[in-house]
Amino acid sequence: MNYMLKYSLACLLLLLALTSCRKEPNYPDEPQISFKRIERFDHDADGLQIDSVFLVIGFQDGDGNLGLSTDKASGDYDPPFNPGSPYQHNFKVRLLERVPDPNNPGEFIFQDFEFPVEGFDLSGRFPRISSDDRAEPLEGEIRFGMIFTNEAAFEPGDVIKFEVYIYDRTLPVPNKSNVIISDEITLFE
Repeated sequence: MNYMLKYSLACLLLLLALTSCRKEPNYPDEPQISFKRIERFDHDADGLQIDSVFLVIGFQDGDGNLGLSTDKASGDYDPPFNPGSPYQHNFKVRLLERVPDPNNPGEFIFQDFEFPVEGFDLSGRFPRISSDDRAEPLEGEIRFGMIFTNEAAFEPGDVIKFEVYIYDRTLPVPNKSNVIISDEITLFE
């Protein structure tokens, strides 16, 4: 019995020593993102077709300063994150639609989608990832939702994809991530 207790204690101490030596990842301070997937959920509301689309991106950030608070007293609405600023939205989305290629009949290209309302885009804010302001490496996923309807600009069978990048909270100028492009999806099918 003493024999088992002696070696069990030694194994436990060795295990604790090995797990305490875990090295933190070393990511750059500029956010790095990758496309993970698109989740699409469709439903019908009194003849109106609705697609709820969620873009899921992976992220890595060396100093953990991702996300903006929704609390206006937090300072995350102060410049450079104030309304009207290019950094107001930290999740930037460019919508691309598939259209016939005018130079190659039977072929298709992707081009910027022109919204019926000038100045409208799908960009938005995602909340702070970390609840404190400690500089620490972070890794995870951001799930960003959008809604499309067949009421105005979109029709069943429209094929779209997204170009995405994010900003962190570095001051005075936020760091921009790399740019990614999503897979294509077909609306309302």
